[in-house]
Amino acid sequence: MLHERINKMNKKERQIIEQAYFHLKNELGDAVRWNENHNAHDSQIDAFFKLNDKKLAVLFKNEVRPAQVSGLSEFAEAFTPLLVVANYITPTAKKVLQEHGINYVDRVGNIWLKIHPIYIHIDGIHNQPPSEDQKNRAFTKTGIKVVFQFLLNPKLINGTYREMAEIAGVSLGSIPKVMEGLKEEGFILKKTSDQWAIKDVDLLLQRWQNEYTKKLKPSLFVKRYRSNDNNFFNSWKRLNFSEDTFWGGEPAGDLLTKHLQPEKFVVYSRETHQNLMKNYQWFPDENGDIYVFEPFWENLPETNTPEHCVPPILAYADLMESGDGRCVEIAKLIYEQYL
Repeated sequence: MLHERINKMNKKERQIIEQAYFHLKNELGDAVRWNENHNAHDSQIDAFFKLNDKKLAVLFKNEVRPAQVSGLSEFAEAFTPLLVVANYITPTAKKVLQEHGINYVDRVGNIWLKIHPIYIHIDGIHNQPPSEDQKNRAFTKTGIKVVFQFLLNPKLINGTYREMAEIAGVSLGSIPKVMEGLKEEGFILKKTSDQWAIKDVDLLLQRWQNEYTKKLKPSLFVKRYRSNDNNFFNSWKRLNFSEDTFWGGEPAGDLLTKHLQPEKFVVYSRETHQNLMKNYQWFPDENGDIYVFEPFWENLPETNTPEHCVPPILAYADLMESGDGRCVEIAKLIYEQYL
C-alpha cells in the first residue's frame, strides 16, 4: 500500500507527497508510478517516482520562496530529474523554479513538469499561503535565533535543550517546538539512537537567510546615523568599538574579503543612543549611511573572523538582502571562503 511505502515520513509530509502523486497520476495515468526502491543511500530524497523509464527524485518542502531556489538548483544537479513537492510555492518562486528548470507540484495541483517528451504546466489554482499558526515553528523569530546558533555550531544540535536555550537566549519551552519544526522540514535527521545531524546545511542557510531578513531583522532596527567625521568612508576601520558593537553588512563584507568599499554601514550594537554619539561621533539622521540594529544573539562561538565583525553567516544574510550586484558578489565570496 502507498502508506506503507512512505511510513517513514512525518504525517504532513506524507500527505502532501501523496497529494502530489495523485495530481500527477490524474494528468499522466500509468506513465507515472511510485518507485518502491527508496534505499538508505537515497536518504537526502524523500521519495522516488517513475516517469516512464526515468527515475524522478522527489524533494519535499513546506514552503518555497525565491531565496531558496539557488540551493534547490544545486540540489537538482546531484539528483536529475528533480521534482520539488511543496505545501505552498510563492508565485515568484514558481517563475524562478521554471527559469532554473526545476519541476514542481504544490499541494493543490499547480504543476510545472518539463521532462522530454512530457511538458505539463498548470497554474492559477488558488493555494492559500500558510497562516502564522500553520507555519513551521523552526522559523518564528525565536526559531530564527536558535537556527542561527545551529548554523554557527552544528554540534549544538546534540546539546541539551537547556544548553540550546541559554546559548540562543530564548525560553526553554520554545526549544522542543523548534526541534520538531526542523524535523518536520527534514533539516535534521537521526544518525544513531541518540545523535542528530543537520541535513542540507546549504539549504538551511538559504532558508534561514530568507526568514531572518523577512521576519526578525526589521524588528531589530534602531535608528539611522551619520558620522561627524568627513573622512568616515575611509576611516571607519579605525573606530575603537566596544565589545557590544559589531560591523555587519558591507563593512563586514570588506573585513571578511577585503574586496568591498562600503557605501552603506550596517552596525549591530547594544550601546545606548548617548554612547553611540559620544563614543563614535554619530548623530541621528533619517538619511544617514549608518544603520544601527540591535543584536539578537546572547553568545557567539570563537572564530577566526576579524574583531568586531559579525559571523560570516550574518554578513552573508545582510549582503544578500541588499540586492545590490556588488554586495551579492561579495556574499557569494563569503559563502565560498567561510560557509
